[in-house]
Amino acid sequence: MNDLEKKLFKYIGRNDDFIWGNVNDYGQQNQEKILREGIAINKKYGDYLLEIKKHHSIPVMDSEVKKFLNIIPQNGIILDIGGCWGWHWRNIDKTRPDVKVIILDLIRENLFHAKKLLNKQIDKQQVILVHGNASNLEFEKEIFDGVWSVQTTQHIPNFFKVCSEIYKVLKPEGVYWDYNLNNAKFTRLIYKLFKKNYHTNGNLESFYFLRRVNDEVFSTLKKIFNPNFEIRYSEILFSPELHLPIGGGPSSIFGYIDCKMTGQGLIRSLIARQCSFHVKK
Repeated sequence: MNDLEKKLFKYIGRNDDFIWGNVNDYGQQNQEKILREGIAINKKYGDYLLEIKKHHSIPVMDSEVKKFLNIIPQNGIILDIGGCWGWHWRNIDKTRPDVKVIILDLIRENLFHAKKLLNKQIDKQQVILVHGNASNLEFEKEIFDGVWSVQTTQHIPNFFKVCSEIYKVLKPEGVYWDYNLNNAKFTRLIYKLFKKNYHTNGNLESFYFLRRVNDEVFSTLKKIFNPNFEIRYSEILFSPELHLPIGGGPSSIFGYIDCKMTGQGLIRSLIARQCSFHVKK
């Protein structure tokens, strides 16, 4: 191990599969763990992006990654919480070869997929995979320049605990960007018209916990970080839940338009699929 790895992984070890750490206690996410583990084990993918574009707008999130990387300092270290397959970082060796990314995921089998998708970046030791729990980040204090998360903390009931852990591992002036499903009032009305359930907070049947961004999340950010955080809305056109997954593909013109629509404001808040917050320690 080099000096950085010794500092990063002071409290966790690397396994024979070259993934660091082990999660033994899944707490309130045990049912979700069983569900997602089963999917990760039983599904095989020829082209990962073909699957991803059904669930995320690749152009929108590629654009957001670029914005995030623009504020990460030279030789910065990023923690991706709930990074799953790690697809956000598939071009990191070209765009920011100086940056190191630690992908942490609750499901070890997801990281096996990440190893296939990010083979080059892992070989260069620019991307490191960690089997870990966001509610108990086993890293040194104040070691990361940035924490990035996409639709992960929305599935963790105790957001205060997660937010506290993130604050602990962020350096002073470090940034935390988090993307969650938005509680969009206009979209909620459409669901009601079509007699579909628009879930906002709590357990989703017997599958997993889901919390769309709400005032409790913002109140927690104020308590742990500071009141000066930015709220943005994204994936305005991309609506897979309404069977409108247009703009998901990496070269989609609709995806490009969707990138330009990302931003703040009341109208966006009424229809956007995602709500993100951006805060500095």
